[in-house]
Amino acid sequence: MAKNVFISFDHDDAQQVNGFKLLKQNPNHPLDFRDHSLKEPVTDRSGKPITYPPSDPKSKPVCDEIISKFGNASKLVVLIGADTANSDWVDWEIKTFHTMKKLLSGDNTWKRIRGMRLKGHDSAAIPSALGGRSTQVMNWDPNALDTWVDLDPYR
Repeated sequence: MAKNVFISFDHDDAQQVNGFKLLKQNPNHPLDFRDHSLKEPVTDRSGKPITYPPSDPKSKPVCDEIISKFGNASKLVVLIGADTANSDWVDWEIKTFHTMKKLLSGDNTWKRIRGMRLKGHDSAAIPSALGGRSTQVMNWDPNALDTWVDLDPYR
C-alpha cells in the first residue's frame, strides 16, 4: 500500500523533482507513494502566487495550506539540489513537519524525514534543519528511498 508523502524542495529544482515524481508512474520502478505536496502555488485574491518567506505574515495562506497537507502525510522527503540548503521554505517545512509529527511519534519522529540529494548533486549542502530531525541523508538512490518510504515510522 502506498504511503502518504510530502516532498519538500527548492523550486529552482522543480524540473528534476517532476522527473522524480514520474518514477512512481513507471511500471518498471518500485517507487510508490501518494504525493501530498502542493500541486499549484497558493495565490492571493488577485490570483498572483504568494512568494513571501515563511517568516512574513503575508505568507500565512501558504503556511496554512502546507500544514493541511502535512496532516495527510506520514513522511517528508527533502529533495536536495544546489541551493536547497539556503531555502527558507524547505527549512520551515522540515521544522514544522517534525513539530507536528512529534505528537504522534515522540522520539522516533526523525524516522519520518529523509533527505535525498538529486541526481548530479552528490556534494550539495544539506539543509541545517535536517540535523537531528531526519534519517541519514542519501545521495540519489530512488530504490533505497522506496525501501525507506515503506518502513513503518513508528518503529
